[in-house]
Amino acid sequence: MHNSETMHGNFGCFEFIKQFMDISCKDARQLKWIDDVYQQTVQLASIGDSARRMMDQPNFGSNFHIVYDELISLAAHGRPLPADVEHDHVTNLGRVGHHQWMHPVHSTTGQRLGFGRLLNDIMQTMVQATTPASMVRIGAQHEGDLLLVPGGVRAPTAAETPGVPRLALYGCHDVTIAPLAIMMGSVDPNWLPFASMLTFELFKDGATPAPQPAQRNALPKPSTLTQPVGEDHYVRVLLNDEVLTLPTCQAHGKHHSRMGPSLCTLDAFLEHVAPIIATEEEYAKDCGTMPATFDYE
Repeated sequence: MHNSETMHGNFGCFEFIKQFMDISCKDARQLKWIDDVYQQTVQLASIGDSARRMMDQPNFGSNFHIVYDELISLAAHGRPLPADVEHDHVTNLGRVGHHQWMHPVHSTTGQRLGFGRLLNDIMQTMVQATTPASMVRIGAQHEGDLLLVPGGVRAPTAAETPGVPRLALYGCHDVTIAPLAIMMGSVDPNWLPFASMLTFELFKDGATPAPQPAQRNALPKPSTLTQPVGEDHYVRVLLNDEVLTLPTCQAHGKHHSRMGPSLCTLDAFLEHVAPIIATEEEYAKDCGTMPATFDYE
């Protein structure tokens, strides 16, 4: 258990959270395809009136997702949808919700302020796994981590300080997985299905010629990275069963010579995430000060 939340969007960052505040359905409906979904929804005899009230209310993140969530939850639990609601229409509501919720993470600033800390956790775990055990300070974790114990939490002892895990599991919401997937190159416009999984795989292949040290050292790296990066390592990212290809890994010398761009060199992966990851000092400066009266509940 960590005493600083990274598994959700960084809603303690004012410059990030304000992009989700008081989302206006009227503004969204300036796009014809969104207005079409709105008009089709409010005309449904079964849910039209209640859906209109939900969508017309200024909301946090999305006006449409709340309607989508109600309907997709019925389907997920094996309950029938209202007779006049088709699954394709539910999918379209999810697309509008995705469009509204995910717009901040289509910019580098939104990615860095909202999810850079979580991506830093993942990146640090991967890099530490490439170095000798003697160089590992506290595995994938951070100073100040806490252990769950009966009745509460406590700090770990020296003997309990974890090493780098072979498998690291992070449990989070769809509004965390989807932004990370976008940052890794996903262009799927649909709301993610339940139980979606984003997987970062780390491989080592010492038999295949890799980029020379001079080439590796010339690539940008995250400002939080303070330890050496092991050689001959590669990264593959999957969203559910789909392999994502990072744009940075397309160039010659930045992916596995036989497996192609889907298997990114670790150095090119670090280059890809470098603009997204910031130091705590940079976050404090870029996030600004949360107004004392600010309330997003």
